Amino acid sequence: MFIKIKDKFIKVMMFFIKKNFFVGFFLSAFFMFVYFFVLANFFCSYFYYVYFCFLLISMQIFFYFKYFLGMRFLKENVFIILSLVFISIIISIITIGSLWIFDHLHH
Repeated sequence: MFIKIKDKFIKVMMFFIKKNFFVGFFLSAFFMFVYFFVLANFFCSYFYYVYFCFLLISMQIFFYFKYFLGMRFLKENVFIILSLVFISIIISIITIGSLWIFDHLHH
């Protein structure tokens, strides 16, 4: 009986390992643990830490696009990628503009 349960467990685990969502989830969890580990142990100065975080954030965004959104950088997906770039530019303009306004309010 234990062997049947073990075989079912192995089949279920292999099914989930083949799914991209779980690979993406484990990669994102790994990057989050790396952030917290580096921040908690002060491995490098603030200057290098900022660049290290930007590197990890960009890798994590790439994995989100690949595993969770299913985006592939192919010719067929040109309009999806262009809309993503457009939305990111608009959001960055709004965010940077809001921060600039808050910085120059002098309150």
